Amino acid sequence: MKNRIGLFGGSFDPIHNAHLIIASIIRQEFELDKIIFIPNFVTPFKENSSTSDISHRIEMIKLSITGNKEFELSDFEASHKRAVYTCETVEHFKSLYPDHILSLLIGYDAYKTIKKWKNSSYILENAEIIIAERSEQAVIDPDHADLRVMISRKCPRMDISSTAIRKMVADNLNIKYLVNEKVRHYIIEKNIYTLEI
Repeated sequence: MKNRIGLFGGSFDPIHNAHLIIASIIRQEFELDKIIFIPNFVTPFKENSSTSDISHRIEMIKLSITGNKEFELSDFEASHKRAVYTCETVEHFKSLYPDHILSLLIGYDAYKTIKKWKNSSYILENAEIIIAERSEQAVIDPDHADLRVMISRKCPRMDISSTAIRKMVADNLNIKYLVNEKVRHYIIEKNIYTLEI
């Protein structure tokens, strides 16, 4: 049986405890060897939106996963300093791990649009999809019956969002328990998000 690796992409602005819990549970539920966190420089669908400097986002991921041998960080997308499409990311990791099954961790909303992604046929031929969401709405679309799609049945529903955390920091509210404690201190020390509107 082939080994399996999870690819978890996103802005991670900031990475928060729900990201870490979801990654941990899915790794166990689907028996993945490891989860690779892949922060993007900018999201292809949100090229005009602003995100925190990539160096901050990478550092916060490092602080969150240090000591966990089942989690890794990749700067593949970040290093391009442009929007990187998922097909490029899959191609990159397929070349690194030719003997592994690649598992893309995505949310249900992303799954519903997956056939509209750039070179989606390549993605779907070379990776399986794990929907990281346990909800009544999360069902496999009959139009996607040909895809290798699985839905997590063990992830708790957590309504923590990076957007809400940034707003809390801007409002001078304590984000203790929402992010790794080292990340919380880093955000304060580097004065990130304090000007968020």
